[in-house]
Amino acid sequence: MNDRLYDDILSAAGPRETLPRITTQGYGEVMAIKEAMAAALPGITSLRDFGGCYLVHGRYLLTPVRILKLRFASMVDVNPVPEFAAAVEETRAQLPDTEFETIKGDFRDPALFVGLRATDAALLYEVLLHQENYVEVIRNVCERTSKFVCIAQPCLRETFFPLPAGAVMLQFYDEALKDLLRIESFWPKEPRTDRFTPAHWMWGHATSHIVAVMRGFGWSLMDGKVVDNVCGRCWEYPLMVFARR
Repeated sequence: MNDRLYDDILSAAGPRETLPRITTQGYGEVMAIKEAMAAALPGITSLRDFGGCYLVHGRYLLTPVRILKLRFASMVDVNPVPEFAAAVEETRAQLPDTEFETIKGDFRDPALFVGLRATDAALLYEVLLHQENYVEVIRNVCERTSKFVCIAQPCLRETFFPLPAGAVMLQFYDEALKDLLRIESFWPKEPRTDRFTPAHWMWGHATSHIVAVMRGFGWSLMDGKVVDNVCGRCWEYPLMVFARR
């Protein structure tokens, strides 16, 4: 490619839509923001969390359920942990009229969504990095959600992508490159693999990539911000609420 064409392409690619940037006192504050995002959704009576048991035991689902006194709460997770089940029973004691559903399953599998009860809102928190078919996952979630989808996860900074709405498959990168991208982040050192391994990080999405995919499925960014200081120099942490158009 001649230099002029390359320069013209880069010029046509910018400037890009940006979200407000914030700094926090640490990841604990980010967790509180993620809870508040769902708890602030207007006019919802039902909420589903995809993959929200690991480490946090359903807090992003159950906190909004308690605050909003939702009628229906659903967790989809390949490994619903006992701590989540205990937290559900505590919440059920406070809200005896709320219906709770726990589905043990892999939401990469389209069959899981067949006959799945629709909810007003859904949470996709730190799960899309681990799905080889994440676009299909997003589509299926959107089809079973009527009003809002909340997405939060580390994304590679836009400066790594000459073109907007980019994404890279980083699971198979050389270890030296992966180690550089891990600096000051919470991406752990992982065993080498030559097959898709959902327990490990697969993708480096740009924030603009997530926005573009959601737009393609008919959803608009209603609210969003980017945390600048919780995942190292290579990553940013967007927190976004999408509304069905």
